[in-house]
Amino acid sequence: MTPNPQKPHSNQNGAALITVLMIIAAISVVALGVTQSVTSATQRARALDAQAQIRLYAVSVEEVAKSRLLEILTPLEGRLSVDLPSFGEAQTIPVDGGVFEVSFRDATNCYDLNSVVLGIEGGELQVDPQGLSNFGIMLESTALETIDSTTLGASLVDWLDADAIPQQGGAEDAFYIGATPSYRASSQPLVSLKDLRGIQGFSAETVQALDGIACVRPIHADAALHQINLNTIQVEQAGLLQLAFSGALELEEARRVIANRPLGGWPDPEAFLEEPAIKKIDPAMRKNERLTVTTSLIEVFTEVSYRGQVMKMRFLFETLPGKPIRTLQRQRVG
Repeated sequence: MTPNPQKPHSNQNGAALITVLMIIAAISVVALGVTQSVTSATQRARALDAQAQIRLYAVSVEEVAKSRLLEILTPLEGRLSVDLPSFGEAQTIPVDGGVFEVSFRDATNCYDLNSVVLGIEGGELQVDPQGLSNFGIMLESTALETIDSTTLGASLVDWLDADAIPQQGGAEDAFYIGATPSYRASSQPLVSLKDLRGIQGFSAETVQALDGIACVRPIHADAALHQINLNTIQVEQAGLLQLAFSGALELEEARRVIANRPLGGWPDPEAFLEEPAIKKIDPAMRKNERLTVTTSLIEVFTEVSYRGQVMKMRFLFETLPGKPIRTLQRQRVG
């Protein structure tokens, strides 16, 4: 047989072709990796830019909320009522590349959990008997059926006060050190309702029941921040109305008075005091200074959306009549 002189050359061409294909495949893999890296870096850069912009918007929305509140409160002289159209509804405000959603809630009506103690010289906290008594009245107005208000009040005082001596039924450091993991009582005012989770007796159910009727205020808060707005208080907050009458107003009676509130609310506290159920209460049991028809605190919830990024914020504004709106708290939610 005559040998084929082209065969070695064909083998070399085949090997060269395979080599070229392998090089092309390797370059393609590298190119794909580079493309993915560039794409990922671009996406990260866009996400970082969006996060930076949304933080700027979150700062802006606070000022937008204050401006909207001024528009609402100024002509009303701070006299809000549950009948005010759209006050509790979310307002949508379009912005460049995104949108703001802002909703307002009257936060005037609540029981201040920090009021079970009072500050003394040196900044230390000690039990306030009147505040502790009010805590019991408020707690008994909730939907909780199996609750020991005395034990919970004692635990709350022990958590806040400066000494290490437990109240009857309470719990100090010795109790919490035995927990797993161990910790100590704070001996400081509460910052939020979430702080209750670490206190003996305050179950998740209890904390949830307190949300909407209890709150946290600074120890030396303006007295106006502890008033009750008669025209925005809800039926489920009737226990707060009891506090203004030293417990002499029955819970069901308080609920009926709130449910039968006149359209647009009472024009002033004096008109409210003329209600038959209120008028029969001994004047010595009344704390008229706690009654108002103006709003001193407003809670604002905002949601800022921008390029797929979302940031939710909560603000607490002080809205005392005749004074500029002041931010007391700002908190990121979620």
